[in-house]
Amino acid sequence: MPGFVRKILIFITGYAWLVLLAGPGLIALSVYSSWKADGDHAYAAKESLQSVSGKVTQASEVTVKRKRRATKHYYELTVQPESAGAEARKLRIDYSVPQDLVANLIDEKIAALVDHSESDLVYEVSVGGTTVLSYEATRQRMQAEAASSAQSFSGAGMWILAIVLTLVGAAGVWSNRKLRAADPAQLAAA
Repeated sequence: MPGFVRKILIFITGYAWLVLLAGPGLIALSVYSSWKADGDHAYAAKESLQSVSGKVTQASEVTVKRKRRATKHYYELTVQPESAGAEARKLRIDYSVPQDLVANLIDEKIAALVDHSESDLVYEVSVGGTTVLSYEATRQRMQAEAASSAQSFSGAGMWILAIVLTLVGAAGVWSNRKLRAADPAQLAAA
């Protein structure tokens, strides 16, 4: 085998460890998405949510464009807390909530339960003691999204792809080691 071909093969197989890691990574992603969808891991418990109350000063629709992934939409409420000097908070509401409901919240005093760890994602909204967005509806939506994600990552095709990537990566790492071990002998013979 000519020397330049050997160097190209050594270079290409030098990155085989990335392919080797991709297989177990896909398996881990599949297991994680299944775990998240199985129990109550897809949503926050009602006791762990933070209460926010105040007047809604602004509502807007936010579109986040990503390079390789689908565009994400959500609504954002700006809530001015009742206490003097408090800074306004921006709360996120899922895009599946009807736009009319979000628009009707402007200039209303609300009490909301939000998950601070999820960028102030709103789980429940009450106006004047009446619940307009219930915790149960939000919980069911998040559970359905997690189940859908788990189903897409846990198919047989994903597992087969993960196994193939692991085997190809292992073969590439093994080939790289053999080529590197034989390289000094080839240079000495030349």
